[in-house]
Amino acid sequence: EVAPSRLLGGAFRGLGLIFGLGILSCFAVNLIVKAAPIGPWTGDEVAEMYWLDNVTWQLMALWWALLSVVSGGFPFHRIEAPMTRGLVTLAAAWVVGWLSAKGIYWAGLDADWVFPIIGCIFFFIAFFSFAGENWIVAGMPPHRQFFILLVMIAFLTYVITHSTIRWIPAWWFPFIEMGSASGVLAYLTRRMTQPGKALAQIGILFLVVLGFLAISSSLGFWDPAAPGVGTFWTIGYFSDPQWLLWFMVACSVSYALLIQLRNWPFTRIPMPWGGILACLFCVVVTTAVTAFLASLVGSVFTDMNEALTYAYMGTHWSFVIALLFGFGLDRPYLWVGQKTSGSWEDVD
Repeated sequence: EVAPSRLLGGAFRGLGLIFGLGILSCFAVNLIVKAAPIGPWTGDEVAEMYWLDNVTWQLMALWWALLSVVSGGFPFHRIEAPMTRGLVTLAAAWVVGWLSAKGIYWAGLDADWVFPIIGCIFFFIAFFSFAGENWIVAGMPPHRQFFILLVMIAFLTYVITHSTIRWIPAWWFPFIEMGSASGVLAYLTRRMTQPGKALAQIGILFLVVLGFLAISSSLGFWDPAAPGVGTFWTIGYFSDPQWLLWFMVACSVSYALLIQLRNWPFTRIPMPWGGILACLFCVVVTTAVTAFLASLVGSVFTDMNEALTYAYMGTHWSFVIALLFGFGLDRPYLWVGQKTSGSWEDVD
């Protein structure tokens, strides 16, 4: 059945859960990192840098949760009750996420290393396991999948961050959320084999990001001549903090909206146009939410840094609620013209 509107009740429950937990957890995390900073901040530095501690912790926790998900649920795969398994995985991810965030500074690194590390670990898990469909560990038991992926990602992250490349720019992240959740990336690369399929999807995302940065530059939010992270990438850097706010909001709403709404009503439009419209829908919603949050700076939010923490926290919960607890993924559906739910491999 092409995604029916009768499922929208469940979609709104899922979205309410995602953003409700996002607000509550962001408030709690901000309190914690202000009282006990993750980074070596003291005095006035705490008020200036707590947002980075918030973002680092929740993203590290999300990465560990995703690694478990793509490794067959290891190390909690033997817990039979799905809700219990999800809660245990979530709790463990937040603990290990804090240790990972703290470990950056324990290793003698500073704040300039945070986003290069996070950008790389998320890129490689996306390449190997989401775009790459776990091709590198296919057929292995969960514990071996977990170990091999962890070793490969740690190794490649070390190589990139300790070279002139420095990082894989993270600006692709909201677009892989849109392309993956809508299915348009899978449609465009259907019948390709791995790892060529993953490379093609990354190539598509690279071109999309270049177009997005060109538009951002023309609107005055991006400076193509500004120095970025490291010297390898000469694509510039954002010139307005609202651009970063937009990016963080996009990361929070894109996967959440499309997965929870089950891509309704865009499933009624043939691919690739239905998928492209679904992605543009995310862009429109992101822009509206960004403008709303920006208007609250000074009244609801103390400053832009606080707004950034709330804008980004939905990223964590949009994936966790779907992939650990099944919200939005519990009922299969079809796009018009699709033969098998969740796959485009049997479509010409």
